[in-house]
Amino acid sequence: MTTQEILIGLDAHYTPETWMRRVERDAGEIARLLPPELLELHRTVVERAHDGAAHGLILSGSTARARRTAISDLDYHLIGPPLFTRDLASQLDLHALTPAELDAHILAGDDFVQWSLRFGLIVFDDGHLRRAAALIATSKPWPDADRKRRHAAKSLDLARRMVASGDQDAALEQVRTALSLAARARLLHAGVFPGARDELPQQLADLGLPDVGAALASTIHSDTLLLADLALAVDLSDALVSTPYDAVSIA
Repeated sequence: MTTQEILIGLDAHYTPETWMRRVERDAGEIARLLPPELLELHRTVVERAHDGAAHGLILSGSTARARRTAISDLDYHLIGPPLFTRDLASQLDLHALTPAELDAHILAGDDFVQWSLRFGLIVFDDGHLRRAAALIATSKPWPDADRKRRHAAKSLDLARRMVASGDQDAALEQVRTALSLAARARLLHAGVFPGARDELPQQLADLGLPDVGAALASTIHSDTLLLADLALAVDLSDALVSTPYDAVSIA
């Protein structure tokens, strides 16, 4: 997904009618893409969001991209008050923002919020999500790649410590997280909007970084990696985030 390809996807002049067509299209995609075992969880989230007077709800992440893997969560962006979720399945990952926070995150270069609005599936919206999508299309705020780089560098440091601890399960989870952050940072710096986690290895390969892509893919699809493999994956990824990025110029 190049810069120009990603900017084409949002319309600065959404009308209620064109936005409703997207919502209707997305409803069909949600019905098609949700695994049967997660339907009840989805219905519960939607019901609680409505009961909490939420302004909007987006199904995000790998489910929305039809790229679920064995480690995929069920991801949502909620615009409204946080929901009680402690009694729900552990694979639920829900992020709540107020309308003011939504705008602030967009303009501050938060790639996660932009991802949800560009590629997520709209569950419902009272107009706040439509306005936020138009804000992205109008202001074209490219996410802050260097901020993501700094976050990834800290995550890689933690991953290295987890590998050194000898806890293979915890190390695998942290290395996977750190490599994903490093990949997203490097892609954003190249003017490429990152896809879902399972799409990142190919995006890195397309950028001329197949070794790092393969290392990330191994953490996604294998749960039996040796600590030495994880240490090598961290070393490979260090080069992606070791030097501060220049500003990305977006036409």
